[in-house]
Amino acid sequence: MTRRIAACLLLAALGAAACGGGGSGTSAATSGGLVAEVASFDLAVGPAGRFIVGLLTNDQQFVSYGSVHLRFTYEGRGEKGARSLPGPEATAPFISLPGSPAADSRRGPVAVPSSAGKGVYGAQVAFDRAGFWKVHVSARVVGEGKARAATAAFPVRDKHAIPAPGDPALPSENLTVRSPNVPTKAVDSRAEGADVPDPELHQTTIARALDLHRPAVVVFATPVYCTSRFCGPVTDMVQELARAYSDRASFIHVEIWQDFEKKELTRAAAEWLFRGNDLNEPWVFVIGADGRIAARLDNVVTRDEIEPLLRALPVIGPEPAA
Repeated sequence: MTRRIAACLLLAALGAAACGGGGSGTSAATSGGLVAEVASFDLAVGPAGRFIVGLLTNDQQFVSYGSVHLRFTYEGRGEKGARSLPGPEATAPFISLPGSPAADSRRGPVAVPSSAGKGVYGAQVAFDRAGFWKVHVSARVVGEGKARAATAAFPVRDKHAIPAPGDPALPSENLTVRSPNVPTKAVDSRAEGADVPDPELHQTTIARALDLHRPAVVVFATPVYCTSRFCGPVTDMVQELARAYSDRASFIHVEIWQDFEKKELTRAAAEWLFRGNDLNEPWVFVIGADGRIAARLDNVVTRDEIEPLLRALPVIGPEPAA
């Protein structure tokens, strides 16, 4: 099994080796002193969806906070001599990784060390044709006289490969704290001995939530082995939501690896995410009481993005004991 490194731009700033491909088959490019990397995993033709991109300076600092301008061009399906066609444009505000300093729209964009502002820029963007696209990012970095720019290429599919909003949720029997004869690290990679660090997220299965017609928030992440190192903060954020909104939804963490050393995936992770000999994480899915996916968010996911969906749900009380 091969695993592409997701958001290599961001990994480089965290001290990992730089590379040129992201989780969506993206490529990074340098222009005007910036490197851009598309951090979205599964882009497809259809209604506007979440598009995220990270920015890094040539001296390995994050570009964070404020907003940047995104301009898209369609580059064809790989045919020789294809002409670039203009596409949508968008203003993309900064999205802070959970645990990083909160984004301040009045400050930035600024070039900062990774410890001072991890995150990406995001906007809702619709793509009207499949093939190869480019995003042209323009950022007016504080203290500089002119805008810096960067481009990155990425593919857009005819259809989503990963379950998307409107699709029925897959009734997976993910591992829980009560699963027999299973090592606890297959339940959560941070487990030590018999102790699972976030038991609130390992009490029930996706299949049971669907049977009960109960909304669910499901995070697919491997906090210890995550290539982007974003899985731990995102899982912790979902655990915080579980403590605040357990009377409105079920909250579930699906560990990616049954056995990391043997490269064996958990069954639920494979069912939802393993496509084309590849798997990317983290993902967060919000499932409605009707059993359909109401929202999905990839890579960098924040409480501010999920909490409004939970607040809109009625209070239904805690889930009945299994």
